[in-house]
Amino acid sequence: MVNVRRLAAVDLHGLGPKIIIPEFALGALGAPALGVLTLLRSGSTTMIAFGILLIGLGLNYLPLLIHAIDLTRRSAAGVEIAGEASDSGALYAKYRKQSLWLLLPFVVAAADVSQRIARRVDRHGSK
Repeated sequence: MVNVRRLAAVDLHGLGPKIIIPEFALGALGAPALGVLTLLRSGSTTMIAFGILLIGLGLNYLPLLIHAIDLTRRSAAGVEIAGEASDSGALYAKYRKQSLWLLLPFVVAAADVSQRIARRVDRHGSK
């Protein structure tokens, strides 16, 4: 499964926040807006499914946007991928494959929720 925070860090490391944050914002806000508009104007089951698909794709970008903003504020994108950044070709190849999860509605958003819960349990369990 995709590590959502690292995926955001890899994109930030490769293209920088001036490109990645607007890209993620457009995905997180634009796709759901189009999805809602499609649902409101739909007259068929196919268009309803398409509207839900757009909303799900947009929700995948929301955790990426949140992580990208957090990593940028902390200047921590490099730190997040420090163990993997020595071979940038392999790093980008690995996360290029993982970014394909973005094409499945709601999957990346669900993975992020799961990973946040796991981090919270780890923090509270290690006290």
